Amino acid sequence: MSLSEYAANVNEANKAVDLNLMPSKLGRDPKHGAHMRAFWASTVSFFLAFVGWFALAPVAIDVAQSISICENQVYPPALYPKRTAFMK
Repeated sequence: MSLSEYAANVNEANKAVDLNLMPSKLGRDPKHGAHMRAFWASTVSFFLAFVGWFALAPVAIDVAQSISICENQVYPPALYPKRTAFMK
């Protein structure tokens, strides 16, 4: 492919040399906007992974209560004598 076949400016190795964050550059066909599709796909994937990982921590207490377990079943006081309680 020649250098003019991409929507973004590319060098001799077909690597993008500028970062245009306009959504209109996402691509009209597979040759155009491949760099922006990859950029936004990785950005959205990271965001979903981040939210999915850190959104579960506040919900853990509600999940434990809904399945009727208490902290003593998860962390027996005899094995963890210095552990502070999180559900009272």
